[in-house]
Amino acid sequence: MKIKVLGCYGGEVPGKYISGFLLGEDTLVDAGTIGLNLELKAQRKLRNILISHPHLDHICALPFLGGNVLSNKSESLKIVGAKFSLEAIKKYIMNGTVWPDFTKIKNQAGAPVFSYMPISYLKWVTIGKYKIKAIPVNHTVPTNGYLIGEGDSYMLYSGDTKTTEAIWQEGKKLGTKLKAIFVETSFPNERADLADKTGHLTPAVLEAQLKKIGDKAKPKIFIYHIKPEYQQQVEKELKKIKGFDLTLVKQGNTYTI
Repeated sequence: MKIKVLGCYGGEVPGKYISGFLLGEDTLVDAGTIGLNLELKAQRKLRNILISHPHLDHICALPFLGGNVLSNKSESLKIVGAKFSLEAIKKYIMNGTVWPDFTKIKNQAGAPVFSYMPISYLKWVTIGKYKIKAIPVNHTVPTNGYLIGEGDSYMLYSGDTKTTEAIWQEGKKLGTKLKAIFVETSFPNERADLADKTGHLTPAVLEAQLKKIGDKAKPKIFIYHIKPEYQQQVEKELKKIKGFDLTLVKQGNTYTI
């Protein structure tokens, strides 16, 4: 499984973009960044977009993507997520007022540009070549992370969360098949109060969460969603975590698991 980092920060400043991860060529995990780091030809290959929650830094590239794939001669591009997320996108963003409703606009194959695919929590579904399970996490709005599998290799994507349980327990069940964890860490330890209030992790809380995976699996840990304001401090604190194979993801890099 190949994961290209289109954006990986918890805020946007020049040269640093918000969350968007490309699996292979046709599947996105979150859509904070698409067009800023993905050429038109590559955008037109997209077929599925997994949304963790409807905060703008995870969906704001969707409207512009719709305008970029009007020439597609393919089935609709599926926006996949929990009912809460999809309803928020339909009601508040692509509602015909703030932005066109691309489920009512057809591409060159005569199919709607976008379609919505609601999924239930804690049930495996097949989307393209991937096995997907959405798992609720603990954020300020209903949010889910994902387990994503290709063959016998699986990754865990945390979405935005603070201390939580279900996703770590579900990941633990995969044992040695769990090869990678993409997990947010937004604030330094001294801002633990703010992290808790806004539903995010600090390095100290991250360390406690990772221990819930147990000793059987030894996944690589990829850190994203650091707030640019606190980047140096968070990176320094992450280096103090021992016993895990931690990598701070770099925008533009592709990781293979």
